[in-house]
Amino acid sequence: MAPSFTALVADDDKALAKLVEVLLRKWGLDVIVANDGLEALEVMMHPNPPSLLLLDWEMPGYSGIELCEKICQIETSNPPYIIICTARDSAEHIALGLNKGANDYVPKPFNTQVLRARVDVGIRTLELQSRLVDAMHRLDHLASYDELTGLLNRRALFERLNEDFSRIEREKGKLCFALCDIDWFKKVNDTYGHPGGDALLRQLGGLLGHKLRPYDRVGRVGGEEFCLVFSPHDEKEAFIVLERLRESIELYEFTFDGKRIPVTMSFGATMVDAKEKLGSVDEYFKLADDALYLSKEKGRNYVTFSENVL
Repeated sequence: MAPSFTALVADDDKALAKLVEVLLRKWGLDVIVANDGLEALEVMMHPNPPSLLLLDWEMPGYSGIELCEKICQIETSNPPYIIICTARDSAEHIALGLNKGANDYVPKPFNTQVLRARVDVGIRTLELQSRLVDAMHRLDHLASYDELTGLLNRRALFERLNEDFSRIEREKGKLCFALCDIDWFKKVNDTYGHPGGDALLRQLGGLLGHKLRPYDRVGRVGGEEFCLVFSPHDEKEAFIVLERLRESIELYEFTFDGKRIPVTMSFGATMVDAKEKLGSVDEYFKLADDALYLSKEKGRNYVTFSENVL
């Protein structure tokens, strides 16, 4: 379905503005009318402003050209399509309008067929731009999130963790850096096939995202390995959080094809304390990974904290 667009008609000639409004509504557009440049600029500063603009060259407040310049300064990934309406149809004036940010112009007095054609060009351009912006957003999402679980991928998670490390260094705070791994995941794939393993990962991603707070970090960093980073008061509180999470996973009813899949996870964790020497994300990853290995050695389904410090 093609997106619907709202047009802004800015003209101090109220009769002419009304005529253009009627035509645009007839052509299927929602319309907002402003009778001077200041009013038009206020409309464009609102959330979800109009995307197709028909601006008179000469208006009180701001001229159409001044409006073009100010609107082009608004940061947006989806800029409006601007048509300047003017009786100044010399090559110099047309070039000036286009150079100031207009996309097209319509000479006054209007020819309805020409106006309709110019508006249609604007709508086609906006439709294409909308599809491109949506595609860019999807690509940005795919670049940062794991497609299967919906969690942050390793690269995006580490980028955010570097930001968190800078924050706690300023605040002299603490983080718990934990890795967790599904126990006997190969058996799940062997028993239920890869579709069963994928279903388990999807459900686990949803559970981890739900159990942690919105400002905590959780991401998938490997096949069946996940990374959790949150802010406890101390190691004791961090252990309680991870132990509750471990128990929740053990009790959760993961299913595939109508069958319950018993799941446990092993955890390895380390504390990040900005009051002490602050290392890199990779260094804490190594400490947590070593602790995870110890949980596996104990028989799995354990929470183990690293005894090493940087």
